[in-house]
Amino acid sequence: MTFVQARDAIVAGLEAHIGRPVILSEQIDDVPEPPYCYYSVLTPRASDHFFGLMDVVKTSDGATVKRSEPVKATVSFTFCSLNRNTEDGYIYGDDEALELAEKAHGFFLLNGHNIPTGSGEVVVNNVGPVSSRSGFVVEDTVRRYGFDVRFSYVRTDEMPVGLVEMVTIERKS
Repeated sequence: MTFVQARDAIVAGLEAHIGRPVILSEQIDDVPEPPYCYYSVLTPRASDHFFGLMDVVKTSDGATVKRSEPVKATVSFTFCSLNRNTEDGYIYGDDEALELAEKAHGFFLLNGHNIPTGSGEVVVNNVGPVSSRSGFVVEDTVRRYGFDVRFSYVRTDEMPVGLVEMVTIERKS
């Protein structure tokens, strides 16, 4: 499995659980209506590289060497809202952002502890505490809460290789 496959499974599960958009941070795109979540990749692949399972698989056009190793990754999630008037009344953005962050936190502690993908399983190792990440922007404060999630998956790399066939050497006496 690659980091992108693991990340996509996590984001899809989280989006379905909280019912709000989960987008990549620092991208050029319209910001969704609040509340929403954005994520930042802190570490896409952390491994010791000393433990890996190697295998050579014969294919129709030669062979492929495969190396699998357990790796860890860390993603930071931030849940955003704004103070605003709506048709249903005034929304205090701090409460809304905190409520969404706590709902997402529960996803990782309960439902999202093991996330199956088509290529394996993502295992959540650690869910950090929810903390304030609010910031002042021009004339208002963007109300934000967030936490970091460290997870593991098995990364497999493949490379085509040539095969050495059995060679018989005849001796001349």
